[in-house]
Amino acid sequence: MLTLTFIYNIQYFIKTLYINDIDNLEENMDSENIIYQRKSIRSFSSKKLSDNIIEEIVLDGTRAPSWENAQPWEVYVATGNSLENIRKQYMDSETMGKAPKSDLTIPGLGEWSKTSISNVEVWGESVKEAVGEKGTSDPEMQNADHNLFYAPAIVYITANINASEYSIYDIGAFGQTLMLAAKSKGVDSIPAFQFVKYPDIIKNVLEIPDNQKIVVGIGLGYADNSRLNNILTRRAPIDQILHIKK
Repeated sequence: MLTLTFIYNIQYFIKTLYINDIDNLEENMDSENIIYQRKSIRSFSSKKLSDNIIEEIVLDGTRAPSWENAQPWEVYVATGNSLENIRKQYMDSETMGKAPKSDLTIPGLGEWSKTSISNVEVWGESVKEAVGEKGTSDPEMQNADHNLFYAPAIVYITANINASEYSIYDIGAFGQTLMLAAKSKGVDSIPAFQFVKYPDIIKNVLEIPDNQKIVVGIGLGYADNSRLNNILTRRAPIDQILHIKK
């Protein structure tokens, strides 16, 4: 259980480390730097993505570096009927109270540092700023979550079931490169646990072999006008994470 002192320290981090960060974030998002233009979209419009644009985005993603150019990824994309099938089975599973069980281990509170926990707290405050005091419990946010953020396409990146930690790192690089490539083409994205919490459903619908584990799901599409897309996530000050020794 978190102690009162620990909770106080988290609140102190929020108040002192991030107080001016939101202004810097909004300024950066107006820049031409694609890194700052991309953000996670939690409510997509009904506008569809063509197969050609999806192929171009994935092709660009393959430029990510990997251990000895191993390229340890496979890519499966759900759109149209297959995605609606996944969405329906997800909703049915949630209604029945089926517990999530992703192929990768879900991080627990005890695995994070005090700083990481404070970052999660800051994220919660950012959600409240955008949607109101109910935060992640807001009905609009809950509905978007249950509907897989209304994404018209979800990219599932998989690895061999025996993949090492280095291969998982490579796939993380692939996923980020893919999302930046998407943004460069005017396509929005979000990587989310919600997409991968029922891997048995995904593997069945997309016919993913048993020797593959699902590492991440990335929603692609175009942002709508929902207030959910006003959530701006802060980053810890650089002097909190950077250590240069000469």
